[in-house]
Amino acid sequence: MTTKKKSRSAAEPETAAAPDPREPLPQNAASWQAVLGELETVLKDIPPPAEPKPNDLVEAMLHIHFADGLACGYGQEARRRIAESFVDRNEFRVTEAFEVEELLSDLGIPKLFERCTWVRESVSQTYNDQNGVNLDFLRNLGVGDRSNFFQRSPALRPHVAAFLNNVLTIEELCFSDKSTLRVQQKLGMDPKDEKANAFIAQLRAMLKPYGHLPLCVGKDLPSGKPNLDHVLSPACILVRLLPGAKKRG
Repeated sequence: MTTKKKSRSAAEPETAAAPDPREPLPQNAASWQAVLGELETVLKDIPPPAEPKPNDLVEAMLHIHFADGLACGYGQEARRRIAESFVDRNEFRVTEAFEVEELLSDLGIPKLFERCTWVRESVSQTYNDQNGVNLDFLRNLGVGDRSNFFQRSPALRPHVAAFLNNVLTIEELCFSDKSTLRVQQKLGMDPKDEKANAFIAQLRAMLKPYGHLPLCVGKDLPSGKPNLDHVLSPACILVRLLPGAKKRG
C-alpha cells in the first residue's frame, strides 16, 4: 500500500461548529423521561437484529472519533465506508491517516486529518496491546484495570475513553443480570425511587430485542451522505445521563 504524502487543500470544507449534542443531562426524572421519548423515536427506524448481541466496542471507538461534536449520522457513515473499503481491521490498521481522510473528505467533518491520525494510532495501540483489534475484554475488567489500559493507550483520547466507559456503564444497567445498584448510584438514582425503577424497567424492555446500544440512527443512505433523520443514536442518547460523558483532550 502506498505511503506517499497527500497534499491537502487549506480550503477543505468543514461542518460549522454547533452546540455539542452529547452534553450531559441533569440527573433527574425529567431527563429520564426525555431520554425514553428520544429512544422510542429513533428505535422505530432501527430494526432489531435477528440475534441480539453486545456492542462492538471498536465500532463505538470509531463512532465517537468521527461523530464527536456532530450528529451520529457522520460517525455512522464514516464507519460504513471504512467497513466497505478495508478487507478487515488488520488491513485498516496498517493504512495511512491521509488515506482514511481521502475516503471521508466529502463529509465535511471538522479536523478530519487529526481525527484520522488518532483513529489510526488508537487501532495500532489496541493491536499492540492485545495482538488483535478488539476491545471486548474491557467488559471483564474492573474499574482500575480499565483505567490502566486507557492510561497505557494514550491514543484513546480522554473523550473516547469516557465514551467507552459510559457505554459500558449503560450496558450494565440495560443488560446485566447482576445487581445494578452501583450503576444506579453513578446515575444519581435512589434505588428506592419509583420513577428511577420505572425508567430502568422501560429502558431494559425497549433495548432487550437489540442486546446492545445501537450506534446508528437508521438506514445508511444510498447517496453516501450522513443520515441526519435523528441527531443521536440510542447509545449517544443514553451516555448523556452520565457525568463527564463528554471530555475533550
